[in-house]
Amino acid sequence: MKEIDFYPEICERFKKYLASYFPEGTNIAFSYNKSLPQLVNDIELELNLESDISKKYIPKLKLDILFGIKLLESNRISFILLEVKHLTQLGLAEYSQLIGYLQVAKNIQLGVLLIVLKPKSTSPLSNDFHEIIRTNNLPMKWRVILDRNKDSKNFRAGISYYAPNNGIEWIDTSDLNGISSFEELANLMK
Repeated sequence: MKEIDFYPEICERFKKYLASYFPEGTNIAFSYNKSLPQLVNDIELELNLESDISKKYIPKLKLDILFGIKLLESNRISFILLEVKHLTQLGLAEYSQLIGYLQVAKNIQLGVLLIVLKPKSTSPLSNDFHEIIRTNNLPMKWRVILDRNKDSKNFRAGISYYAPNNGIEWIDTSDLNGISSFEELANLMK
């Protein structure tokens, strides 16, 4: 199986978990395996609301999964980018890809690196990557200053894993200011 084969199941489970931390009437939409402009358009159509992102240039990045959340009392959509990997273990290269996508997309400030564990995985993280996290040497909350107009963007990331036909678990990155739970992710979007 390829990682794309897991997208529908991941999306449904992620949505279900996330929805439990929002008040009733919150609308959550997702789209996957398309370019960022198409993902944003799909979510806007489903939520029946134009986002702030679509009023700006949207790079044509081909991304795994994008979630959009619209709170009942809000007239805006908050986005979460999920970068999915189907591997035995995650390393720094996979995390770097998520960070790069967030920075190029600019207007999506929350991202989750999600590993779909292959059979016989002993740990979701490689030894080197685990050590980088354990020694607090991984930026998971950062700000980028755009020189052109002195604008700045704040970003935040988390790491989770999914065992097929099971639940989604989070890697505890709280010491690094990383997102470490669905509750924390929901609170960042409220």
